[in-house]
Amino acid sequence: MHVLNRLLLGHAIRKTMPCSSALPLACLLLGLHAGNTLAATPTEIYARASQVVLVLEGRNAIGETLLQASATALDDAVAVTQCDLLSGAEKWVVIQGKRDYAAYPHERDEARNLCRLDVPGLRAAQPDIVPLEEVRIGQRVYAIGNALGLGLSLSEGLVSGIREVNGESLIQTTAALSPGSEGGALIDDQGRLLGLTDYRKRAGQNVNFAAPAVWLPQIVSRAGNTDAAAKLRLEAARLARVEDWKGLLDIAGDWTRLRPDSDEPWLWLGAAHDGLQAHQAAIDAFEKALVLAPDALNVTLSLARNRLRLKQFDKTLELVRPALALNQESADLWFAAGVAELALDHGKEAERAFEATVKLEPWHAAAWGLLFEIAFNRGDYRMAQQAASHLTEIDPARANYWLRLAQAHLNQGRRARAMRAIEHAVAIAPESGDVLLLHGTIQASIGLAGQAIETLKRGLAAKPANPAFGWRQLGDVYYQRLLFPEAIAAQREAVRLAPNQLSYQAELGVMLKDGGQDEAALALFQALREKAPQDPYAWRQIGFVNGQLGRYSESIVALEQSLRLAPEQAKAWHALGEIYAKAERPEDTRRVYQRLRGLNAERAEQLYQAYLRPLEVQP
Repeated sequence: MHVLNRLLLGHAIRKTMPCSSALPLACLLLGLHAGNTLAATPTEIYARASQVVLVLEGRNAIGETLLQASATALDDAVAVTQCDLLSGAEKWVVIQGKRDYAAYPHERDEARNLCRLDVPGLRAAQPDIVPLEEVRIGQRVYAIGNALGLGLSLSEGLVSGIREVNGESLIQTTAALSPGSEGGALIDDQGRLLGLTDYRKRAGQNVNFAAPAVWLPQIVSRAGNTDAAAKLRLEAARLARVEDWKGLLDIAGDWTRLRPDSDEPWLWLGAAHDGLQAHQAAIDAFEKALVLAPDALNVTLSLARNRLRLKQFDKTLELVRPALALNQESADLWFAAGVAELALDHGKEAERAFEATVKLEPWHAAAWGLLFEIAFNRGDYRMAQQAASHLTEIDPARANYWLRLAQAHLNQGRRARAMRAIEHAVAIAPESGDVLLLHGTIQASIGLAGQAIETLKRGLAAKPANPAFGWRQLGDVYYQRLLFPEAIAAQREAVRLAPNQLSYQAELGVMLKDGGQDEAALALFQALREKAPQDPYAWRQIGFVNGQLGRYSESIVALEQSLRLAPEQAKAWHALGEIYAKAERPEDTRRVYQRLRGLNAERAEQLYQAYLRPLEVQP
């Protein structure tokens, strides 16, 4: 039922680190048959099991891989996996080390979702199977499987319980499992087989489960055993895999009428509504499932995901906070909580939730992306850089991850590192408008103004997500080169595209002032003052422009108001001292000089030499 769970949880394929090479087959045979009483190291566990746990691939008629999961060898030429994996491809292959073997589905115990594969040519030792009654809660275990379709990997955990699911006993484990792990092995610290792993078992009562290994030899004797639920489950999985949501809706609806007291048909019904974008109907179905299985983690997650889609953030937190008290090791649950907290502007709580997410799943790109945004928006560029670095490690082929890293480096003043990061993005997406705009910005920051202008123009022509930012950057480069007409024209376009961005209007006013268009600059700053009367910036600029125009009274009023709002402005005090001197108010100039000495000694000395010292020299 991995199809349902991937569907419900919206689990994005995230990159994980593959494990290392295996030891020779002789070591495997010794380890799995000898019944060692000494615990092996994780490296030895992986080395022994990597010949028994197999990569399972479903392929089409021309050999293209359609599905990746896991299988476990039981003997020469025999392997087992989950039945619901075997309906999405035309042929099957298992991979042992570097060798491929054709696999043919044979006996099927559909009631337990276990299928036996004939694999001619496969050589493998019979695993030492641990009886279910010998499995101890709290014992250390290892899960090995083709996690995320990236090759065999190992995770460590504990047996956290033996749970009854649909009348059968399953092994619950804290060992981390991911899509693709299903059909792999759960092994104890002596290398013995405890169970066949299932990523988020179909009833979903907790995080990860394994079918007891003692079931595997029973597949032949139980072949053909099925029940109505098993048949419905297989057909539902098939419909979901081909995204026939209407067909799934019909089957799931009939199933809920047959078994209204079972959570599974309500789960499928919710999945069908979800696929049809009918999120409120999905919520209604998942809520019924949760009443029937109140501890079911995958039901909780599915319900949370649809509530988030409908922006029901408070209800999402009401759901996930109690669930987290019981499921601290669920990265998906922490992530859902973080999204809701962030939407409610609970920044610290959101950050803690995303940090918990990546601690549990270091390759969770969405959580790292939101941690980047939180850190960047609060000006913590070092933390933003760390988050962006993780993103580039997760998927180095994503240009926007390198873009974020370049932004973080640039905002820390690390221009050379920013350039190296943006060059990675340019290599991946040379025609991306967003990439080109940041590339041009970084070029300008290291003094390559001519190149920056051309790069920014190319970026604007490529239709970036934020063209106003591009025009603003282009205007700034022109301004730095004292090309005032070009700078003003570019900045006007930025203001037109982002009329609510007051900082763009303020920058345009400075360009107008420095470009000799004082009246236009004054009108713009006066408009800004009306929009933000408590902002000292607009008052200060009105004072500067009126001073340039010789309107000393108006200049003094504006500068004094700016300094009342922000008394520590050394530049504004210096300008006010100059205007007092020009207005022939020497005592006020001396007062400003005394104040300025405590703020900026260099500016105070400049004011004294220019306007006060001449008054002390008698003719």
